[in-house]
Amino acid sequence: MRATPDFDFQLGEAAEMIRDTTARFADEQIAPLADRTDREDRFPRELWEPMGALGLHGITVEEEWGGLGLGYLEHVIAVEEVSRASASVGLSYGAHSNLCLNQIRRWGNDEQKAKYLPGLISGKHVGSLAMSEAGAGSDVVSMKLKAEEVQGGYVLNGTKFWITNAPEADTLVVYAKTDGHAGSRGITAFLIEKGDEGFSIGQKISKVGMKGSPTAELVFTDCFIPEDRIMGPLNGGVGVLMSGLDYERVVLAGLQLGI
Repeated sequence: MRATPDFDFQLGEAAEMIRDTTARFADEQIAPLADRTDREDRFPRELWEPMGALGLHGITVEEEWGGLGLGYLEHVIAVEEVSRASASVGLSYGAHSNLCLNQIRRWGNDEQKAKYLPGLISGKHVGSLAMSEAGAGSDVVSMKLKAEEVQGGYVLNGTKFWITNAPEADTLVVYAKTDGHAGSRGITAFLIEKGDEGFSIGQKISKVGMKGSPTAELVFTDCFIPEDRIMGPLNGGVGVLMSGLDYERVVLAGLQLGI
């Protein structure tokens, strides 16, 4: 039996198609795993590729890049229906599809899109975004993660904290200080890959709820990132970050609606 209430908000054919498809998948595939994922503190990665096959990861991505070419309304609805079956999966899905994937869609150059979008859209890869630090939560501009320019790129040193999907992520959008004297005008977004030398996952953070959505610390120790993995303008990361938050808050509102 579907958990979705039978309301007709006349949101349009595309929105209803996404709701029906996602609700059916959530009832049949996500709900049976929901209790186990939270009880065992286990991320259900086996759901990611089936969700990709339905097009759920690339809802807002243009068709030319392999997505559905739809809008944020449809994305909110997808998050709502996933979260109706499991808040944990809904949180990780939102972080993957919006915080990471949609930011690459908006700010990545063609080479970066060609490299990262296919794996994220298909669900073969898991995405994450890292802004917060132990001493920079709401005041994210006060971040301390340092990116020092060297020949051919940047060396990152520092940590990020409370990062959703961190232990599972293959691709991460990470913000770091490239100019420590420029305040908000000295932050840059970088694309980090699992396996980058000097990059590791620190402590996994224990939570009261949503345990099936993993949260952890990122650690950077002399981690070299080539300059072609800068996403968006150098020292223009605050524009990337803040514009992304506008969409992220809307899309992740679907989580609360679903719960």
